Amino acid sequence: MRAHLLRTVFLAFAFTFISTAVFAQEQDDSWYLGRPIRDIVFAGLRHVRAADLEGLMNPFRGRLFDYSLFWEIQGILWALEYFDMIEPSAVRADPAGNEVILRFAVTERPVVDRITFIGNSAVRRNALLDAISTSTRDVVNHARIHLDEQAIVNLYLERGFPDIQVSSELQDVGGNTVLAFFITEGERITIQEIRFEGNHTFSDRTLRGQLSLRTRGLFQDGAFSEARLIADRAALAMFYHDRGFIDAEVVDVTQEVIRDARGNNNLILTFNIGEGPLYTFEGVTFEGNRIFSTETLSAQVRSRPGETVSARRLAADLQRVADLYFESGYIFNTITPEERRDRVNNTIGFHIFIIERGRAHIENITVVGNVRTRTDVILREIPLVPGDVFSRSAVEAAWRNLMNLRYFSLVLPETPPGSAEGLMDLVFVVEEQPTTELQFGLTFSGSADPDTFPVSALLRYNDLNFRGSGNQLGVDVTAAPDTVSSSLLHNRRWIFGMPLSGGFDFTVQWSRRLTPMNNSAPFFHGNEPYAFPDGFTSWEEFVAANRLPPREFLMNFDQMYLSVGFSTGYRWFTPVGTFSIGGGIRGGIIQVTYDDHIYRPFDPALRAGNNQWTPMNSIWTSLSLDRRDLFFDPSRGYFLSTRFALHGLLTNEREHYVRNDNSAQLFIPLFNIPVSDNWSFRMTLGLHTGVSFILPQPGGRDLVIEDANRLAIDGMFIGRGWASEFRNKGHALWNNWIELRTPLVPGLLAWDFFLDAAGVPGTEEGQQIHSYFGGGNFGIENMRFSFGGGLRFTIPQFPFRLSLAKRFTMDRNGNVEWVPGSLFRNTWTGGLDPVLSIAVTF
Repeated sequence: MRAHLLRTVFLAFAFTFISTAVFAQEQDDSWYLGRPIRDIVFAGLRHVRAADLEGLMNPFRGRLFDYSLFWEIQGILWALEYFDMIEPSAVRADPAGNEVILRFAVTERPVVDRITFIGNSAVRRNALLDAISTSTRDVVNHARIHLDEQAIVNLYLERGFPDIQVSSELQDVGGNTVLAFFITEGERITIQEIRFEGNHTFSDRTLRGQLSLRTRGLFQDGAFSEARLIADRAALAMFYHDRGFIDAEVVDVTQEVIRDARGNNNLILTFNIGEGPLYTFEGVTFEGNRIFSTETLSAQVRSRPGETVSARRLAADLQRVADLYFESGYIFNTITPEERRDRVNNTIGFHIFIIERGRAHIENITVVGNVRTRTDVILREIPLVPGDVFSRSAVEAAWRNLMNLRYFSLVLPETPPGSAEGLMDLVFVVEEQPTTELQFGLTFSGSADPDTFPVSALLRYNDLNFRGSGNQLGVDVTAAPDTVSSSLLHNRRWIFGMPLSGGFDFTVQWSRRLTPMNNSAPFFHGNEPYAFPDGFTSWEEFVAANRLPPREFLMNFDQMYLSVGFSTGYRWFTPVGTFSIGGGIRGGIIQVTYDDHIYRPFDPALRAGNNQWTPMNSIWTSLSLDRRDLFFDPSRGYFLSTRFALHGLLTNEREHYVRNDNSAQLFIPLFNIPVSDNWSFRMTLGLHTGVSFILPQPGGRDLVIEDANRLAIDGMFIGRGWASEFRNKGHALWNNWIELRTPLVPGLLAWDFFLDAAGVPGTEEGQQIHSYFGGGNFGIENMRFSFGGGLRFTIPQFPFRLSLAKRFTMDRNGNVEWVPGSLFRNTWTGGLDPVLSIAVTF
């Protein structure tokens, strides 16, 4: 393989040299020299995509042609190893030849039709395919194949095969190109025992717990790897250093191989440890600091004199001192810690020399990697401009803003030096992800109302970044037997170059619903505290039936609603988070249709204006403070919000009420343990509490609200598993949850454990219908609890959760009553409830 690479390089240079000569002879007038390159085109592409070459050729477009530039372009093309032959030519871009088009006629290398492995018995084919980067239909790339050989070697080394050998060969089998990997596995070595010598302070068992290498057992294969051994030596040393043994080291590791009766090679590892003395911390002194006082710098050091030294904690202390300068823009300072060790008293202190320089100013801010998104759309989310003093918190805020756009899968800030002392550049490397959602077919509607049909036909187009402008455009049509709706929406995130958002939507909706009747005496008008519909003889009987009459006492009605909404908001980027204020207005008309000669709805709001178009308007405002890192999958930060909506602006509207929603969320990272280069085992604690109210409008107007718009536990988003509580409507709702979130596939899938507690105040006899949590109206018996776990998709295009919940209630004395579930009823849990919901973000 190496010989083939050398031959390829030689032929590439030879062919480039010859082609340059031919190129010059064919274009004997040299008209193209010094001409701008308008375009670079390719002929003969079959498997290589032109888009893959565009990014490489873009830097050369517009530049003046010369032979050094021509060599550079050809060098790039040959380095790709996509082509066996490249023939260049120059074409006039216009009759006068003012610009030149470079044309490359290429002959591609073959593509890989099949991949085979020969000699593997200990590692399955699928594992080998996962290890290599080459796949079928890829263009043959010898450099990549060489890396694949090493990847297979590394895989075997991790599994305890130290003598592994791998080679590869391209074969022509019946006209197909087969990539064959030849594997000589050698003998496998497994760890039989791990011993320690020289450890007097910590036991063997404690030290084994710090190692990634494991002895062979029921659940461990005992594979030996030199790379893991090197990492384990460092881990043992750090374990000691964090506990005051700063001089501790792993002096040696002996490896004894014993061959057992079955012919297996068993390894005995012995770690020889030199512990050294236990050190205590003496303190930190500073020299050269003028910008910050010694007291300010000392406050960054959390280690205290007399404590046992921890190397990791000391490193964090010194980093906080540096960060204090960095945050204020002093990134060019020289901060040199000098260790002062007293080997008689076994103490360690630090004297920090600081050379202070001026603040770093940003010379340029550039963006790399954006193809679809306009650069100005990205730059406006960065709270820095050229000339500003560098601020690490501002860079972190820029990262957060860009990731929360959901346009990018990766945002990487870089800080190369500028053109002069005191200047620096700020570069954001981005990797775009799809922002257009096009769906059609059948979908789960996400409605928590048990009266609605749960499956809908769907046609949806939604682009969060329409034509790279940063604006949203969406069209949505859903249809079910009882609901048909369509909407058109457009949102702008920035207006007049300011973080001022604005948008509108137009919605048309038809629905056929069921509602209780009040056709028989006693007749209720709607303001009685214990009104009950047909099918019941008392309020208590109505409540005991979960407020759901038998089917024969329910009536159908049709509802048509047309509305248009306008919204706006402004954002301030502050050190404590993004502060937002928003508002909007929605105007519409609604018609409820039923035969009032036959039916009399129990809900008084449905009795008003039957078979007539009536206005239905609302106005709302909101405030929020957001410090979450990623709002669609946060791992740290907090979120506070409040929202007021006034429904019923005109006197002739069917409903008149105010709704207030308040929410507080907190996310705390618990741990983050690296497991591999690409995955870490981490867990985040999420806390949420929210309270909502339905209030009368100001001015003494009676509270009138349709039953469907009152507050309830829906069992999907609030009080997961408690779908049976949807009928328990009220004018107040308290919703709480605690979650432990663990990513399984970063950016795609997570596993969550949750505990929910939600409650709606009762409406017992003698209480006003709009009473809330006071006056004995609300107690622990009103709360509905559930706990469980499930999968959560963390991609914005598929925000679903699938969970299993276990429900229970508590009485005033704290006694727990378990509620049977619909699944696994014969288990000790008494049954669980499945929950499918949409992971709504705020």
